Order: sequence, then structure tokens, then C-alpha cells
Amino acid sequence: MYATKRALGINYVTGTGVVLSVLFVPALTRGTSAATTSVAVLGLVAAIGLTATGVWLRACRLQGEQVWRVAAHVGLGIGILTVTDFLFVGFGAVADHESTGSALLASSIVIGGAGGALLGIAREFERSTRTLTQSTEVLSRALRHNLRNDLTVILGQLDELESEVSGTTREHVISIRRKVDEIAELSEQAQQIEVAVTGEGRRRHPVDAVEIVERRVRATRAANPGVRFETDLPETAWVSADWMLETAIENVLETAIANGGSETVLRIDVEHLGPRSTVVRIVDAGGHLPAAEIEPLNSGTETPLQHSEGLGLWLVNWIVEGFGGTLELDQFEDVCVVTLRLHRAIPTRQQRGEVSSERKDRPERNTQEDE
Repeated sequence: MYATKRALGINYVTGTGVVLSVLFVPALTRGTSAATTSVAVLGLVAAIGLTATGVWLRACRLQGEQVWRVAAHVGLGIGILTVTDFLFVGFGAVADHESTGSALLASSIVIGGAGGALLGIAREFERSTRTLTQSTEVLSRALRHNLRNDLTVILGQLDELESEVSGTTREHVISIRRKVDEIAELSEQAQQIEVAVTGEGRRRHPVDAVEIVERRVRATRAANPGVRFETDLPETAWVSADWMLETAIENVLETAIANGGSETVLRIDVEHLGPRSTVVRIVDAGGHLPAAEIEPLNSGTETPLQHSEGLGLWLVNWIVEGFGGTLELDQFEDVCVVTLRLHRAIPTRQQRGEVSSERKDRPERNTQEDE
């Protein structure tokens, strides 16, 4: 029977914890001093923790080599503390080998194993994070430069080809161009995800969510004349965010419109929920956001059978999380509700003055639905 490194590492950690736990039972069952009992309890807790670590390793996502290295840390911790204890005994630092001193030595050995497990797990998670960051940077660089440059060349060639052909061939060229445009948009979203996740070059500050919503609605309405909008907005709603809040709202609107087309009806509300929270609520009245886009975000993961079709809502999720907020997705029979829950912020005196002057110049806001 072939034993994997993962199985061996898990069994070693779990077995070591069980064996060391049993060793402390006599010290707790026979009559001993209070000090000996306390030390034995400490060792037993550490041994049980080591056993629990082995059980956790079986359920976690660490790979075989990673689990093996954690087990090696456990053995190293036990070995170091064992050698140290023998040195203490050899130099006569522990005189009473039958009671408190022996329990203290045994407990220190167990604590060495538990400490080794914690150190090993921490190092493996740090290693995984570093590897993931490096791979993300490499993939992002490839998407930003190589893929974008290649797509630019392809689009240029398609432009020339489209002007030289007609009929069915031209329709094929247009179809190809549409798909290439989608890939280019995916590349752009991947770059935005990198900015959202890393936070590079960004700093949260008070921004007016109402102004951002209004600006985004105007731009989206101009690009999609058939889409109907309804808004219910206060005069201002200052939240702790940055320029990527507009990117988040844009992606929600575009995802809904991409699935609903000209029949899409969107309602956008901005509401204060208490002194610390503000929500931007986008309601897709036709329920055009597919379940395939919502379910992976609600579950927090994607699988081969349950995955979203694009990056739009994932980008929104990471942007909002970067603000310290949350993204909530609710789907009913004919309605989808996307809620961006953000922290309220206090605007600066200069920002309040700018809003006041703009308010005098702009017409009264229309919160009714489009005609």
C-alpha cells in the first residue's frame, strides 16, 4: 500500500499528540501535588492541541509537501526541547525526577511539538501567500502587456478585413471582433482586480456616493438608451472609499445590462443605515443577473459546476472589501438585489464647500423613473 507524504505527515502529528496525551493520564489520576497537577494539565492541553492540529491538517487545503514540512517542524520542536531537557537533567537543574520536575520536562517537550506545528503552519501559509502573489503578478503582467498588445494587433487586422469583405463573411468578422472585444474587456478587468486586491496607489478618503451614482447613471444611460433607470438619492452620502467605487457601480450596471439588454430596468437607492453605515442598493427589476453570477460569490468559491461567467461581480466584491465594506447579493423570483454596504465618512470643509456651490448650479434632482 502506497502512503503519501500528506497521509504520513497527518498520521505523525495526530499519533504524536495522542501518545503524548496518554502519557499525562497517570500524573492526573494518582495523588500528586497541586503544582504537578497544574503542569500536567498544561502538558495535556498542549498534547490535545497537537492532536487537533493533525485532525485539522486532514481537513485543510495544504498539499502533501506542505503537510510533511509541518510534521517536520513538529518533530524538530520535540527534538529541540528533548535535548534541552536532557541538558537540564544532566546539569542537575531538575532534582525531583518523580513529581513536578518530570511533569515540567514532559510538558515542555509537548509544548515544543505544539509550537513547532504552529510555526510550520504559519510558514506554509506565508509561503503559499508569497507564491500566490508572485503568480498573480506574473499573470497580471501577461494580461496587461502581452495579451493586450496581441489583441490590439488582432483588432487592427479585423478592421482592415471587415472593410474588404461583405455578406456572410463580414458577419463572421463582426462576430469574431465581438469576442475579441470581450477578451480585451476581460484583460482590463483583470488589471483592475490587481489594483483592487493590492491597493497599490490607493488611499481611502471621503467620497460622495450620490455624485458617483449620478455620474455613472448618466454615462450608462447615454451608452444604453433603452435601459430604464429609477433613482432614490439623498442630497449627499459621504462614504469611506476612493475612485474605484465608481468602477464597482459600473460593473454591477454593466453585468445586469449585458444579461437583460434593452429590457433592463434598474433602480438605484442610496440610504444611510445608522451613524456608521451607508448602502448603495442596485435592484434589477427583471432578475437578469443569472444565478451563475451570484451563487459563486455567496459561497465564496468557484467549482467546475458552479462558476461565474465573468469577473465583473468578483471585481465589485474585492473593491468593496478593500473599503472595509461588504457586498450582498440577493435573488428572488424576478428581482436581483446588489447591495454595497460601506462605512460612512465625514467630508472635509473644502468638500462641503464644493458640494454647496455645485448644488446652487445644478437643477433639482429627478428621482422618478425615466420616461
